Amino acid sequence: MYLVDTDVLIWALRGNKSFEDLLQNLKDKGSLSISTVTIAEIYKNIFPSEIVKTEKVLSELQTWDVTEEIAKQAGLYLQEYIKKLKNLSLIDCFIASTANVNNLTLVSLNAKHFPMKDIKTLNPLRKKTTG
Repeated sequence: MYLVDTDVLIWALRGNKSFEDLLQNLKDKGSLSISTVTIAEIYKNIFPSEIVKTEKVLSELQTWDVTEEIAKQAGLYLQEYIKKLKNLSLIDCFIASTANVNNLTLVSLNAKHFPMKDIKTLNPLRKKTTG
């Protein structure tokens, strides 16, 4: 199962054919999902003209809520990596811990935001899975 990061989802929602095709291909291979934290990130940057399409796309994805286990892991990730990566965000730590706790492959263009060694990542531009 795949956990789609905000950046990939935004490209698809804004009509980038390559990313729309990517999501369809991943959906054909297995389930697509997002963190509820990703929903907040999407709505932070949404244009009014995008709301209907966004809600349709989001309704087709499984969502993962932040549980106590995910929250603890996110805090531990932030503690471990914040000294090396000054702009590491708690939001990215929540997304990474969602992937870790639920054994998901995180699909993201931002590898530098996810230095965690215990998660699987897929950068669609590199077409290589790590972790």
